[in-house]
Amino acid sequence: MHQRQGRCVSPSRDGASHSGLETVHGEPAVNGEPLDALEAVLARLAMELHARIPMTKFLGIHFESFEPGRIVLAAPLGPSLNHRGTAFGPGVFTAAGLAPWLLLVRAGWAERLAVQILLRRCEFAIHRPIACDYRARCDTLPALEADTLRQGGKVRLTATSQVFIDEGEPAATYTAHFTLLGQPASSGAGEGDLALPFPEAWRT
Repeated sequence: MHQRQGRCVSPSRDGASHSGLETVHGEPAVNGEPLDALEAVLARLAMELHARIPMTKFLGIHFESFEPGRIVLAAPLGPSLNHRGTAFGPGVFTAAGLAPWLLLVRAGWAERLAVQILLRRCEFAIHRPIACDYRARCDTLPALEADTLRQGGKVRLTATSQVFIDEGEPAATYTAHFTLLGQPASSGAGEGDLALPFPEAWRT
């Protein structure tokens, strides 16, 4: 049965899409023009994410916003398009799943924690058809229990992201149940679970 497509409205946002990134003299640029400071940081992070997790490049996932307790990832419909003109579920799932995980990566890096972030289980639900570009957003993140992780302990936490196609109700919801495995400082392990070029100014 063909599902009725939802109404898509371009979300309000600042900055240009970074799905068509290029470099000029080694710096991120769009259409040959260098990006401003914050956009350049987000573009550089997207380029490194694409290099380390190639599926994110194929899906055109890029950072719209990335704050200590909030992340918004944007993705075009095209790479996820199915035969009904809507987004194929696994593409939406990928963007939704990345949002809380990347928030944890940044939080671990900011706290100078050597940690492995493991997905224990998750729940994913699509509430209405996605027939246009979409955004995955995670607004809250539990405390990391940094002392436990620094001692090589284990922490379990849950985080939820939502997928939006307009200013209305979410089109999809994703809830992740993570296990964080701390590495003792003496192990010499790096910070966070994914080496991304975060600016030092982003430290806590």
